[in-house]
Amino acid sequence: MGKFALADAEISKIWICRRCKARNKAGSEKCRKCGYAYLRPKKKELKTKK
Repeated sequence: MGKFALADAEISKIWICRRCKARNKAGSEKCRKCGYAYLRPKKKELKTKK
């Protein structure tokens, strides 16, 4: 997780569409942009360079 707990809490409320990569509200049944039903939660760990 990051430095800021409040920011991490807001990030965890976002769901990402697997088809068009649009951001959606938590609890969404389908994508707001394309209507695709398969959503994933936003990744909580930040990618780090090696």
